[in-house]
Amino acid sequence: MTNPGVVEAGCRTFIISAVGGSVIYFVGGTLRSSSRGCRLAGGVQAVITNGPCVRRSAAWHGFKEAIYLGIQRLCRADEGPLNTMVACGAASALFSIHLGTRAAVYEGLKGAAYGGVIEIAACGLVALIDLRESSV
Repeated sequence: MTNPGVVEAGCRTFIISAVGGSVIYFVGGTLRSSSRGCRLAGGVQAVITNGPCVRRSAAWHGFKEAIYLGIQRLCRADEGPLNTMVACGAASALFSIHLGTRAAVYEGLKGAAYGGVIEIAACGLVALIDLRESSV
Protein backbone atom coordinates (compact mmCIF):
# COMPACT_ATOMS: atom_id res chain seq x y z
CA MET A 1 0.00 0.00 0.00
CA THR A 2 1.40 3.37 -0.95
CA ASN A 3 1.71 6.27 1.43
CA PRO A 4 -1.18 8.63 0.56
CA GLY A 5 -0.67 12.34 0.12
CA VAL A 6 -2.09 14.91 2.47
CA VAL A 7 -4.93 15.87 0.14
CA GLU A 8 -5.84 12.27 -0.67
CA ALA A 9 -5.94 11.33 3.01
CA GLY A 10 -8.07 14.38 3.82
CA CYS A 11 -10.49 13.55 1.00
CA ARG A 12 -10.70 9.91 2.03
CA THR A 13 -11.41 10.91 5.65
CA PHE A 14 -14.06 13.39 4.48
CA ILE A 15 -15.84 10.71 2.44
CA ILE A 16 -15.71 8.12 5.23
CA SER A 17 -17.03 10.64 7.77
CA ALA A 18 -19.83 11.78 5.46
CA VAL A 19 -20.96 8.24 4.69
CA GLY A 20 -20.70 7.18 8.33
CA GLY A 21 -22.64 10.20 9.56
CA SER A 22 -25.35 9.70 6.95
CA VAL A 23 -25.71 6.03 7.88
CA ILE A 24 -25.98 6.89 11.58
CA TYR A 25 -28.72 9.48 10.92
CA PHE A 26 -30.52 7.11 8.52
CA VAL A 27 -30.61 4.31 11.09
CA GLY A 28 -31.72 6.75 13.78
CA GLY A 29 -34.47 8.03 11.50
CA THR A 30 -35.73 4.53 10.70
CA LEU A 31 -35.97 3.64 14.38
CA ARG A 32 -38.28 6.57 15.07
CA SER A 33 -41.69 7.09 13.60
CA SER A 34 -41.75 9.58 10.75
CA SER A 35 -44.35 12.22 9.95
CA ARG A 36 -45.52 10.15 6.96
CA GLY A 37 -45.82 6.93 8.92
CA CYS A 38 -43.14 5.09 6.94
CA ARG A 39 -39.82 4.11 8.49
CA LEU A 40 -37.81 4.30 5.25
CA ALA A 41 -39.13 7.78 4.60
CA GLY A 42 -38.19 8.70 8.17
CA GLY A 43 -34.61 7.56 7.57
CA VAL A 44 -34.35 9.59 4.37
CA GLN A 45 -35.90 12.59 6.10
CA ALA A 46 -33.36 12.34 8.94
CA VAL A 47 -30.45 12.26 6.47
CA ILE A 48 -31.76 15.30 4.58
CA THR A 49 -32.49 17.24 7.77
CA ASN A 50 -29.07 16.59 9.30
CA GLY A 51 -27.10 17.09 6.08
CA PRO A 52 -25.43 20.37 7.13
CA CYS A 53 -24.28 18.82 10.41
CA VAL A 54 -22.82 15.81 8.59
CA ARG A 55 -21.07 18.04 6.05
CA ARG A 56 -19.47 20.20 8.72
CA SER A 57 -18.33 17.22 10.76
CA ALA A 58 -16.93 15.45 7.70
CA ALA A 59 -15.10 18.59 6.59
CA TRP A 60 -13.66 19.06 10.10
CA HIS A 61 -12.37 15.47 10.12
CA GLY A 62 -10.90 15.91 6.63
CA PHE A 63 -9.05 19.07 7.65
CA LYS A 64 -7.85 17.46 10.87
CA GLU A 65 -6.42 14.50 8.98
CA ALA A 66 -4.75 16.75 6.41
CA ILE A 67 -3.19 18.90 9.16
CA TYR A 68 -2.09 15.80 11.07
CA LEU A 69 -0.35 14.31 8.03
CA GLY A 70 1.16 17.69 7.16
CA ILE A 71 2.68 17.93 10.63
CA GLN A 72 3.99 14.39 10.37
CA ARG A 73 5.60 15.00 6.99
CA LEU A 74 6.94 18.46 7.81
CA CYS A 75 8.52 17.49 11.12
CA ARG A 76 9.36 13.94 10.06
CA ALA A 77 8.11 12.90 13.45
CA ASP A 78 6.55 9.67 14.59
CA GLU A 79 2.96 9.55 15.70
CA GLY A 80 2.63 11.30 19.00
CA PRO A 81 0.01 12.85 21.23
CA LEU A 82 1.13 16.38 20.41
CA ASN A 83 0.42 15.90 16.69
CA THR A 84 -3.19 14.94 17.40
CA MET A 85 -3.66 17.83 19.81
CA VAL A 86 -2.29 20.38 17.35
CA ALA A 87 -4.32 18.96 14.45
CA CYS A 88 -7.59 19.00 16.43
CA GLY A 89 -6.89 22.49 17.75
CA ALA A 90 -5.97 23.90 14.33
CA ALA A 91 -9.01 22.36 12.64
CA SER A 92 -11.32 23.70 15.35
CA ALA A 93 -9.78 27.17 15.15
CA LEU A 94 -10.04 27.14 11.36
CA PHE A 95 -13.72 26.27 11.49
CA SER A 96 -14.44 28.99 14.09
CA ILE A 97 -12.49 31.88 12.57
CA HIS A 98 -15.70 33.37 11.12
CA LEU A 99 -16.90 33.99 14.69
CA GLY A 100 -13.92 36.21 15.51
CA THR A 101 -10.45 35.90 16.94
CA ARG A 102 -11.47 35.24 20.53
CA ALA A 103 -13.90 32.48 19.56
CA ALA A 104 -11.32 30.89 17.24
CA VAL A 105 -8.71 30.82 20.01
CA TYR A 106 -11.22 29.38 22.46
CA GLU A 107 -12.37 26.70 20.02
CA GLY A 108 -8.76 25.91 19.12
CA LEU A 109 -7.87 25.34 22.76
CA LYS A 110 -11.01 23.28 23.26
CA GLY A 111 -10.20 21.21 20.18
CA ALA A 112 -6.64 20.64 21.43
CA ALA A 113 -7.99 19.48 24.78
CA TYR A 114 -10.38 17.06 23.03
CA GLY A 115 -7.50 15.83 20.89
CA GLY A 116 -5.46 15.18 24.04
CA VAL A 117 -8.30 13.21 25.60
CA ILE A 118 -8.70 11.18 22.41
CA GLU A 119 -4.98 10.44 22.30
CA ILE A 120 -4.86 9.43 25.98
CA ALA A 121 -7.83 7.09 25.46
CA ALA A 122 -6.23 5.58 22.35
CA CYS A 123 -2.90 5.03 24.11
CA GLY A 124 -4.70 3.41 27.03
CA LEU A 125 -6.61 1.06 24.73
CA VAL A 126 -3.42 0.08 22.89
CA ALA A 127 -1.68 -0.63 26.22
CA LEU A 128 -4.65 -2.71 27.36
CA ILE A 129 -4.65 -4.74 24.15
CA ASP A 130 -0.89 -5.30 24.41
CA LEU A 131 -1.29 -6.41 28.01
CA ARG A 132 -4.02 -8.89 27.10
CA GLU A 133 -2.00 -10.28 24.17
CA SER A 134 1.12 -10.72 26.30
CA SER A 135 -0.82 -12.59 29.02
CA VAL A 136 -2.34 -15.08 26.55
